[in-house]
Amino acid sequence: MRVIPLADVESLLGGHIDVRRRPGSLQPLRLNAHELPFFDPFNRFVASCASGVRIRFRSDTGSLRLTATQRLVPAQEGAEQRGAYDLLVDGALFARGFGTGGATTALDGVLTGDEAFEIQFDGLPAADKLIELWLPQAATVVITGLSIDDGASLTLSADTRPRILFHGSSITHDMEAFGATAPWPAVASTLANLNHINLGWGGSCLLSGQAARIIRDTPADAVVLKLGINVHTDGQLKERNFTDAAHAMISIVREKKPATPMVVISPIFSAARDAYGANGGPSLQRMRELLLDVVRVRIATGDRAIRYLSGLDLFSAADAHLLPDDLHPNTEGYRLMGERFHAALLTGPDALITA
Repeated sequence: MRVIPLADVESLLGGHIDVRRRPGSLQPLRLNAHELPFFDPFNRFVASCASGVRIRFRSDTGSLRLTATQRLVPAQEGAEQRGAYDLLVDGALFARGFGTGGATTALDGVLTGDEAFEIQFDGLPAADKLIELWLPQAATVVITGLSIDDGASLTLSADTRPRILFHGSSITHDMEAFGATAPWPAVASTLANLNHINLGWGGSCLLSGQAARIIRDTPADAVVLKLGINVHTDGQLKERNFTDAAHAMISIVREKKPATPMVVISPIFSAARDAYGANGGPSLQRMRELLLDVVRVRIATGDRAIRYLSGLDLFSAADAHLLPDDLHPNTEGYRLMGERFHAALLTGPDALITA
């Protein structure tokens, strides 16, 4: 097989913010490589996982092989399997695979196994076609090689569709979903035929200025901010700080995106948290009220491009059977969230953004 130079592989990447380059490898990141030291170790790790990151090109190859080093966060016992690579051909799922090798990592950073990883897909249609290899959302992937058939063509296929950027917690990162294309931002964007970036950072959506700067500086035709659940933990923000942090995040984004369509989404349902705050912080019910007020104030002061969507419109108490741990939806729950977001905000004359 013919090995594609890593410099060329980098040009085929999409859905990422930056790339960490080392001799013989490159790693797509969902934050800026030179700012890695600005983030705590946990945030660095989850933002280095590959949710929504894909390799995209046109080729007549019949086979595709990726070599890498991989660190996968394994699923809890009895939960859905993680670590799938999804291969799309001309926009449709062609194959799903888990490859061989790779290490697993606990959230405290303890590794088990050899990081060396390889996955190969065979039997692709012989004609020229659009190939998209989606990397797993629950793993860090450091690419060491990409190979196609000897003599096969390879052409860059830039994704020129309008781009929508999502930021949120683990409920946007979607480690729990089975399949690399299963996170709800990917589901919604695919239904609307949009390019997307998933800046869902598990456990790390803290209404931070650091995240706001990345969103501000990343080209996007629409922005989705799904806020609240991570700061519920331990009551990290009280009501006053919560409101101020939400306004500050929006204001930073607006510095370079003053008229970009934006939607603020409040937390989805969680029985243990809905009516109860932690350590004096607001409950999820109260967060919904506060975020609605934030958006109302922005509109009243002249922002005509911002909207509010209740998280309950995406996932409510009626869907609680799809929350195995009372916090994270399963694959079906994420699919419903993507379909509902698409129906609410990506269709019709008032769509947030259209292809």
